[in-house]
Amino acid sequence: MELLYRISGYLTIQNICTVLTWIGFAYFLINKLILHRAPVPSTAFKRVSRELIDQCISQFRKQEQKEYGDYEVPVGIMRDLQLYPDNEEVLKRLLCSICEHMGIDGSFIKLVISDTPVPERAGAISTDLTFTTIWLELRPPYRIDSIIAVLAHEVMHLHLYYAGIYRKDHWENEILTDTATVMCGFGKYVYQGYAVNQGEMALSYRKVGYIRQEDVKYIMEEMKGWSR
Repeated sequence: MELLYRISGYLTIQNICTVLTWIGFAYFLINKLILHRAPVPSTAFKRVSRELIDQCISQFRKQEQKEYGDYEVPVGIMRDLQLYPDNEEVLKRLLCSICEHMGIDGSFIKLVISDTPVPERAGAISTDLTFTTIWLELRPPYRIDSIIAVLAHEVMHLHLYYAGIYRKDHWENEILTDTATVMCGFGKYVYQGYAVNQGEMALSYRKVGYIRQEDVKYIMEEMKGWSR
């Protein structure tokens, strides 16, 4: 009893926080320096079940009327992106190129660039068929692949809206949109852009998109050998 009494005396909020801080720091060091991977626990991002991804693949294949090849950012746009990743004119050219791949006229879309990151959002879109706005939240340091993946995802929202392809649940609809983005030829950029990356702070990590790299790889593997 005396031992328990002594131990309880150390169980203050401050001491508990200190211990948790050291545990977190040790976890960071092991992952960063020994295992060489981003020290983000698997629970940090919501996992997507294979069942849901299979449903999205099947739904898109059944309802999509066209086939799309692999998308490649034009050399001139990619060069300018690497030099000026936050330039609105360059980003609008990229947006129009992505739209062209999907058979959409991107000139009528208003692109709004923000450098004040919104939590849990890298991009957004609103449309009423006649007027469309896409918001892009740039998060320094700028990652070109992430920018391409986010814009492709938002354009895919527009394509699915036009085609009447959707899921009623909001989160499932985002998974469908990511799945369709990979299936329409943006897989390379989604895979690279959806990686977990170090954030602005030394111990912070961030990720865009709703699916993981392993999910992107799975979708691309499922696509091999398909024929309509």
